[in-house]
Amino acid sequence: MAAAFLTHLTQGRVQVRSAGSTPAETVNPAVVEAMKEVGIDISAEIPKVLTTEAVQASDVVITMGCGDACPFFPGKRYLDWRLDDPAGRGVAAVRPIRDEIETRIRTLIAEILPSAGPKTGWAAPRIVAMTPEHAAEVLAIYQFGIDEGQATFETTAPTWQQFDTVKLTSHRHVALDEAGRVLGWVAASPVSDRCVYSGVVEHSVYVHPDARNLGVGLALLHALVASTEQAGIWTIQSGIFPENLPSLALHARAGFRVIGIRERIGRHHGVWRDVTMIERRSPLIS
Repeated sequence: MAAAFLTHLTQGRVQVRSAGSTPAETVNPAVVEAMKEVGIDISAEIPKVLTTEAVQASDVVITMGCGDACPFFPGKRYLDWRLDDPAGRGVAAVRPIRDEIETRIRTLIAEILPSAGPKTGWAAPRIVAMTPEHAAEVLAIYQFGIDEGQATFETTAPTWQQFDTVKLTSHRHVALDEAGRVLGWVAASPVSDRCVYSGVVEHSVYVHPDARNLGVGLALLHALVASTEQAGIWTIQSGIFPENLPSLALHARAGFRVIGIRERIGRHHGVWRDVTMIERRSPLIS
């Protein structure tokens, strides 16, 4: 898990070697599932035996209680992380181990590769209500997401008038940097005009490519949850392409759950696509 997080979060800018003193024949299925929940696929990985050459070629060596079985070379930086062993555990028990590893890896990245983590002096985004003055940046970010091909069936961002007409004014927010630039946005629309569904909305969240992995998306979802709960809305739902693992992972962190998959629900550039349905049911509204 540590190697997978390091490779994923640095986008390959750190060469990672992963091995064990007594590796299993296959990766623990519960670990595979837990990592899939955060958008990282390690199903094809094969456990490897730790070699002296691998340690000698590394600058930083992270051990997890291997003791004397781990070769030692003067001048290397050694970190011994004492963590629970996920072997033989289910997904529920693996999740906290996964999350602790991610926290430690993010700290390590900030030390060894500052440019891969939050910039020096990075301030948390400021979440404010979306207004017409944000229109151009909001729609540009929308188009960025559309062009990547994994965010929506749409092929072109709407006009501001179209966007403004369908999005609920009280439940659309933008994340701003210190200079007031829009880093991302979230907005919700009603799912039906029937009164029985008055507490159900469907949402979209988009983050500028340069602002990803900085907590922007999660901050926006938290803002949406807060505004909708204050308004008495009990369910936020959406549909996500199954291939969009980062979005699924983000929503899982924000308390959303997968409720099913609609298979071959629509064509996207001539290809039938499935859609994973997610929702968050407020625990505060009964």
